[in-house]
Amino acid sequence: MLTRRLRSMVYVVLILTALASARPAVADPSREVSSRVEAALANIATLERPNQNGFATVWDGDKYIQCGRTADRALRCEAAGALMQPSLENVLVLERVKRLAELGWRLDPHFGNYTQTFAGAISQSQVADRILQTLSEGYNANLAGLEVETDWVAYEPCPPRNGPSQNLAGMINDAPAMAATAVHACAYTPDPDFEPHPPTRSTADLIDIYGTRLAGEIQRLRVNFDRNIFVVFDTGLGYVQCEPQRSPRAIYCEAQSADSDPNLASVLTPERLARLHAAGYADPGRAPNYWKAYPLDGTDDAAVARELLTVLHDAYGYNGAPKLIVGTEKSDD
Repeated sequence: MLTRRLRSMVYVVLILTALASARPAVADPSREVSSRVEAALANIATLERPNQNGFATVWDGDKYIQCGRTADRALRCEAAGALMQPSLENVLVLERVKRLAELGWRLDPHFGNYTQTFAGAISQSQVADRILQTLSEGYNANLAGLEVETDWVAYEPCPPRNGPSQNLAGMINDAPAMAATAVHACAYTPDPDFEPHPPTRSTADLIDIYGTRLAGEIQRLRVNFDRNIFVVFDTGLGYVQCEPQRSPRAIYCEAQSADSDPNLASVLTPERLARLHAAGYADPGRAPNYWKAYPLDGTDDAAVARELLTVLHDAYGYNGAPKLIVGTEKSDD
């Protein structure tokens, strides 16, 4: 027979066991994301609209995979490439491109995306898992922050796609907001003026290519000091922007932070942030970006240009590809 003390201990154990079994199971985040993707694939397979094609798109920033049904009920999927979205050059390094190939993706020269067709016999669950694996291993995407949507686009042999360097460039999309820059063609040929320079090996190479241009833009800010003007040096994944500062008189520059673009969280590593700080850039607070003021008195425009190119190289890993875009209050060129 159990003593009163032992009976009390048994009751406590039984109560704790009952409470533990009553707790809801903790959801598996990876399974939850996979279920959302699977549901999107099922949606475009189930819902048929006359003269329209359904597409399921999964994305993190500009890293996306878009799938549509073929006539034989297979799934043809496209994974984002760097031809229309040059900033992905910083993501699709050689090792990741090799991984895409190992996962069955092949480069399609028409729009520079990677394509793969999944036969109708493959379950939507399996396709969903392959999509997530590709985004993780090929693009280093944040799976917990993925966005998923389905949409239907009027059937035509070459449907409209988001234009070059736009959000989700190369994705099939007929949204009115993207119409002005959309590509209506069966293939994309880049403008020769926007061809990137060959990748460089050092800051010195960047200075040789862009030093004179940047120095001239900084000089323009100095000469037109009393005007509301600015200049942006944009790599596609990280930028530096500058404008005149009247009090105290200086060229005020900001280097983009992950607060402005979450994609930079994986770019601005602690080591690269240390280089940014070493160049004299203060942490966000005064502005959403890192910042530095170059006093007008005694400031050499060429020296500022060299430092800005060093920041782009050392902090953002910019190697000359894609071509540096210089934007002003009037336009980009």
